[in-house]
Amino acid sequence: MTLKQFFQLGGGALVGLLIYSTGLHPFIKWPLILFSVSLGAALAFLPFEERPLSRWIIAFFRSVYSPTIYLWQKNQAGYKFFQDEEMAQAQAPQTQAEQKVEEYLKKVPTENEGALNKLESGEENFLSRILSLFRQGNVVIKEGQSANQAQVATPTPTPVVINQAPVRPQTVVAPTTQPKSFRPKIVVEEKIAETQPNAQPSLSLQQVTPILKEPPKASQQVQFSAEAAPPLPPTIPNTITGQVLDQNGKIIEGAILEIRDIAGRPVRAIRSNKLGHFMIVTALANGQYDIITEKEGYEFEPATFEAKGEIIPPILIRAKSTQTTPNAIN
Repeated sequence: MTLKQFFQLGGGALVGLLIYSTGLHPFIKWPLILFSVSLGAALAFLPFEERPLSRWIIAFFRSVYSPTIYLWQKNQAGYKFFQDEEMAQAQAPQTQAEQKVEEYLKKVPTENEGALNKLESGEENFLSRILSLFRQGNVVIKEGQSANQAQVATPTPTPVVINQAPVRPQTVVAPTTQPKSFRPKIVVEEKIAETQPNAQPSLSLQQVTPILKEPPKASQQVQFSAEAAPPLPPTIPNTITGQVLDQNGKIIEGAILEIRDIAGRPVRAIRSNKLGHFMIVTALANGQYDIITEKEGYEFEPATFEAKGEIIPPILIRAKSTQTTPNAIN
């Protein structure tokens, strides 16, 4: 119970107690007491649609006394959708004091006035000289003289002194061209040999030495052993499984086995696992095959078997001997 609920419940009970203390008729007094107590309890503990009863009562009286008819009235002042432009402020008229100051400044001579006058006089003299040059170049023709006898006043050039920096003489080397040596070409006429119709070409026969093939290694028949079978025996025909052991019967891990056909072409290449087992999954074609086994430190003899389309028993491959590596002498 919150403090607000406590005051609402206590207020209803207090109003009921005040009505009980009055001298009203019991027929009127007891209904008023029950109404006040129940109203306090409802205000404290009885919400409607997740809202307390006090809010419903306030909303009821607010809706009753609030206006329900609205009249639209046009606004006299227009709406400003854009900002007004800033107007340039008018300059204030000058006062008498400012006018007197400007007149005084005009009368005061500037410091560089003499230098400027000298500069202007020099420019005028320079321009007058240039104009005099153009005026002296005009042709004057008098009446009664022919065009050939016309007198032309040639301008007298004024000497202009130009300070030039001394130019160092540069030696220019002319490119030398190497004369091309022309060798006469000698034309030799080649006579075409007359072919004899009955001449037979001479053929020389050479004896070709045949290429020596690698001598075939002696191979032995494979040794089948049930002990060499892996945990999952073969179930597909023409697939081989087996185990690689040394001469003492120990497992050889990582031995490389190459299966070759009767023509010596490699068909499969497999490797023994940690337990020495090996296995192929794809079936071989019918025919005779050789197994070439290689492992560093061991020697193996090639083993021969024949695939006939039947399940091949597990093959046991045993090393013939162990290769000994010489120790390094310190």
